[in-house]
Amino acid sequence: MITTTGNNFGAGQFEIKDFQNDKIVVLNGKFSFNNKSEAFKAASVLEVYVPELSIPKSGMSGAYIMFESEGKFYGTTVKTWLKNQTTICIEKLDHWSDQTDEYTIYLVSLYAPKGQRGVFELGAKTRLTLNNTTSTNNYAYNQACYVSDDWCMIALMTGSYDTEIKPYDEIVELGGFPTDVDVELPFVGDNINSIQTYGTDMLKASIKNGILTIHSVIFGWGGMPRDHFLYGVFIRDKQ
Repeated sequence: MITTTGNNFGAGQFEIKDFQNDKIVVLNGKFSFNNKSEAFKAASVLEVYVPELSIPKSGMSGAYIMFESEGKFYGTTVKTWLKNQTTICIEKLDHWSDQTDEYTIYLVSLYAPKGQRGVFELGAKTRLTLNNTTSTNNYAYNQACYVSDDWCMIALMTGSYDTEIKPYDEIVELGGFPTDVDVELPFVGDNINSIQTYGTDMLKASIKNGILTIHSVIFGWGGMPRDHFLYGVFIRDKQ
């Protein structure tokens, strides 16, 4: 676990779960901050300062930014990279300052070294068995999963999603997925044509003990959007 030593956008101190070696850095965590602060306004790139990391700098990876407006969640993906061994950089976006006073960043990210050559190692794909225990309407039609001793990756995409008719949390048993993962991340939709705001629809999700929970909202999505997805790289909490 990393405890941050500071940042340039007024977020205060927070913790980030980490796995590190000389080939990769995996970071899991979330933090929120006020987008009206003078520190955030002055920053051109969001910088999080941490103790020394295992690789000197990295190529681009991805993270999520989310905000709440009128009881629903919206957001998008943002770029993230390791500037040096003590600085995590995150792309700054501020398109929604009239919609919210708070942004939340989710890191479920893998960073690979920049400026190095090596041999790619092909990993074996893990096939998941998905048992949706709360709905027969929502299903995943495309999936990818990789599991190593210390970290794992999951990508799920579904053809439809409906929370309005039956507004309860969606519970999906992930057969074949490690039970030692405990993480929060967004469930991302494909609606980019919202009248009220920028960004795409999101729901809060979590994975714990091999169970995926997609948390419903009051109004629901009513069958939209289509082709929404869940993707992240997660650290295994090995005892």
